[in-house]
Amino acid sequence: MPRNVDREARRSDLVSAAATLFAKRGVANTAVSDIVKTAGVAQGTFYLYFDSKDDALLAVVERIGRAMMDEVAAHVDASASAVEKMHALGDVLSGYAAQPDALDIVTLMHLPENRALHDRLTEDLTPRLVPLVEAIVRQGVAEGVFRVSSVSAAAWFVLCGLQSVERAGTAAPDMPDALAGVVEFALRALGYEGTEP
Repeated sequence: MPRNVDREARRSDLVSAAATLFAKRGVANTAVSDIVKTAGVAQGTFYLYFDSKDDALLAVVERIGRAMMDEVAAHVDASASAVEKMHALGDVLSGYAAQPDALDIVTLMHLPENRALHDRLTEDLTPRLVPLVEAIVRQGVAEGVFRVSSVSAAAWFVLCGLQSVERAGTAAPDMPDALAGVVEFALRALGYEGTEP
């Protein structure tokens, strides 16, 4: 008699095992057999959910993207000024860049040979980030601290600036300062003339 298996829970266990191993050992030093051993399932079970180790890596990256979006949304939804929210956006992104357990995956995503993986995550995140950044800009205009002719264009400007930090090949340890610098520049470009919080 077949056991009832929660497919989403099983897939989640495999993604968690892969994330742990990728961060600890690196992707190249992690085999599918390591992932299934850590997850406590048979090797054949892995292939019910993923076509390859690269497929599992993509699932790990997508999970990181969802967690990042949840954290960004929580900061944007907080009752804070637009300037504080803009800083919080930079802080969230800096926090992900500085997490030691995610460093291997972050580094791996930024290797030239993994551009397609990085682009897929960016293509997934950017359309979800635009409305959040537009809300911050709109709030700043309403508060009288931002002066822009197009909220949408301003949001794209901010996001492109933040993305340029990683596209420029900034090393993970330098990300927090680089992102903070982009946020400061973006605030000035949006017309903010006040002192920083």
